[in-house]
Amino acid sequence: MGLINLYKKMKLNKIIGKAVDNPELLRNNKWWENFFKTLWRIREVRVMLAGYKTYVIAALTAIITIAHSLGYIDEETFQNLLALLAAGGTATVAAKINRVNKKVEEK
Repeated sequence: MGLINLYKKMKLNKIIGKAVDNPELLRNNKWWENFFKTLWRIREVRVMLAGYKTYVIAALTAIITIAHSLGYIDEETFQNLLALLAAGGTATVAAKINRVNKKVEEK
C-alpha cells in the first residue's frame, strides 16, 4: 500500500470522522463544495509542477543569492534558507532517480 497512500487514507478518515461528529457539517453543501474545489486546485498545481520542482528550487536559490548579495537578507538567514532549499533540491533529485529506476525495472 505504501506509506503515502496510508497517510492519505488516514487524513481522509480524520476528515470523515470530524464530519460524522458534526452533523451540521454533513449537511453543509457549500463547505463540501469548497473542500473539493480546494483539493482539485492542489491537484492541478501538483500536476503543473511535475518535473519542474528542481528548476523552481534552483530559481529560488538564485533569487535568495541575489537578495543576499544586495544586502536584503543577512548571513544567518541566507544560510538557513540555503540549507532548506538544498534539502528540497536533494529530495527532488532523489525522487527523480527513484522514478528512473522504476522505469528501468519495468522494461
